[in-house]
Amino acid sequence: MGIVVRKAKNKDMLPIQRLVAKAGLRDEGIEQYIESFLVVEDEEESLIGTVGVEKYEESGLLRSLVLDSPIWNAKLSLEFLQLTLKYAEEQHIETVYLCAKGTNALFRQLGFREVDKEDVPETLKHSEHFKRNATEKAEAKVWACELTE
Repeated sequence: MGIVVRKAKNKDMLPIQRLVAKAGLRDEGIEQYIESFLVVEDEEESLIGTVGVEKYEESGLLRSLVLDSPIWNAKLSLEFLQLTLKYAEEQHIETVYLCAKGTNALFRQLGFREVDKEDVPETLKHSEHFKRNATEKAEAKVWACELTE
């Protein structure tokens, strides 16, 4: 079993949108940020996972995290997220944020902590994804992970 993680290309747009829609997530804005997405392919080069890392100055916003394959397990999920955070760090992102409905032990294990929505940087608050998923949904929580010491 082998997987490949790489930066998304324009040709990945439709497969990413399908994967995101299949997971029940909204795909608005993916086309605007396609260059900030990572994709995961299996041995047959089928897209089985994706995540966006939108950059807003020194902050990043994880979005559309989807892992859809029978081969996924906690270990692979953790490795994919660690690689995603390393990619964000290489993009000179100091803090990564994400919006989620509940608590996820995996994110805590990676160093994410819940933060008040008011403490999110203004540039990130203007993101359509953040507005849609953190501001408009009362149950949504915002998590942050500091990448630099």
